[in-house]
Amino acid sequence: MPMKPKELKDKTKGIIHLVMTHFDKDGELDLKALRKSLNHVVNALRGESAVFLVTGSTAEFYAMTDEENDHVIRTVVEEVNGAFPIIAGTARAGTRWTIQASQRAQKLGADGVMVVNPYYHLVTKEGLYRHFKAVAENIDVGIMIYNNPVTSKLWITPDLMARLSKIKNIVLDKENTSSAGAYFFMQRAVDPDDMKIICGLGQIMFTFEAVYGAEAYVTELANFAPKIAIGLAKAARERNFDKLAELGEKVAPYHAFMAQCAERRGGVPTVLSSAVSINELPIYQSAIKQAMSMIGLPGGLAREPMENITEKEKVELKEILKKMGVL
Repeated sequence: MPMKPKELKDKTKGIIHLVMTHFDKDGELDLKALRKSLNHVVNALRGESAVFLVTGSTAEFYAMTDEENDHVIRTVVEEVNGAFPIIAGTARAGTRWTIQASQRAQKLGADGVMVVNPYYHLVTKEGLYRHFKAVAENIDVGIMIYNNPVTSKLWITPDLMARLSKIKNIVLDKENTSSAGAYFFMQRAVDPDDMKIICGLGQIMFTFEAVYGAEAYVTELANFAPKIAIGLAKAARERNFDKLAELGEKVAPYHAFMAQCAERRGGVPTVLSSAVSINELPIYQSAIKQAMSMIGLPGGLAREPMENITEKEKVELKEILKKMGVL
């Protein structure tokens, strides 16, 4: 039975594990491969504080049908089997469809849903408020707002987030700001009894945001480097910032590799400023999947239109993983 929103908020700390979606050689959903990867990560993170995040951006929800997304959610719920809380991405461009996807995720057993800001059209502050309020009123599980300006062209400001946090089951903010200062002011605008602000941009931003008390961070590392993922969470919990910085430096070449791969393919055509956009985005899903393959897990390809790394780039990635101590 899904947990109550407050329980989900309290249990959201440490690692927010990005569950990858697997496709077979024909590009079809591969649930057997998904189960194998899930089993590996569940065992690697056992005893740690973690939440499994499924059907989000990294999991390629946008490239799957509603039926495929539901199959993935059901499989994760079955395989994790209560070992960790599960949050399912359910965002759609329209409010009605987001409500329906969220209701299905709740019925499938997810402990919470993640809803990104409405995308495609720009909306007003009141439009944002109405959107999230409508979703909250139609489900019982906890809601994680995905405040991601890259995918939505919108950013919920601290004053609006504080207002949204007063809605009973909106309890988490996956904050994807690339500014430590913005995170600082967001966290202080919201009553921690109402909502927890987590680091949404991964391990590099976490090394900055942990200073301001970030209790959880979103990461792909548990898929192929769980010891590093656990080490980052432990260093933050113990407020050992020297260790946190050391681990941040350890994964820096991996991020630089993805940025270089993306740059080789030409700049991303975007109206977003360089302070908001992330140059490694076109390639990061493929890099994660190939890293998984290199440690013996199912990996595979990212669905179009995202980029997949070349054979030469796989050799480069392998060397980086060796330097990280993964291989």
